[in-house]
Amino acid sequence: MKLREAVEAVLFSATEPVNASKIARICGASSKDVEKSIQELMDEYASRDTALEIVELNSRYLMRVKPEYAEVVKKLVEKDLDRGSLRTLAVIALRQPIALSKLAKIRGNRCYEQVKKLEEMGLVKAERKGRGTYLTTTKYFASYFGLESDDPDEIRKMLRNYASGDKKLSEYIEG
Repeated sequence: MKLREAVEAVLFSATEPVNASKIARICGASSKDVEKSIQELMDEYASRDTALEIVELNSRYLMRVKPEYAEVVKKLVEKDLDRGSLRTLAVIALRQPIALSKLAKIRGNRCYEQVKKLEEMGLVKAERKGRGTYLTTTKYFASYFGLESDDPDEIRKMLRNYASGDKKLSEYIEG
């Protein structure tokens, strides 16, 4: 088995960013050799005409669709998430941490089942704080949508840029 191809297979299969030491354990190689293979792969993907790329996020690596091809795969994502769940997810991402009760006021009672689905998918997490339940996005949310950061401020900034052309979504952001 060739190390570079094994590293590529791990990156392709990973559902979230993974660090070189974990890849090294999986492949039975040294971290140094894995990092060299990752850099070679990053260079190769950057030099060829492909819709995929390998990016480094906080010392972890992720294979993803290049941002300019996001619209193409958006149709696939929408099959996973119905429009209502996607809008609920957008409100959570924009206002995180947001109380579940406040989310219900914004999105209505259907949000409870949507939040459950989003939790099951690993896109949001719910934490009890005092009497309330607060929702935030997860690291998987960032990797699922091909974002470079799972920082809430960066997510809000990206969504504001995206929403500038969508009146309904802009209302959720500002409201």
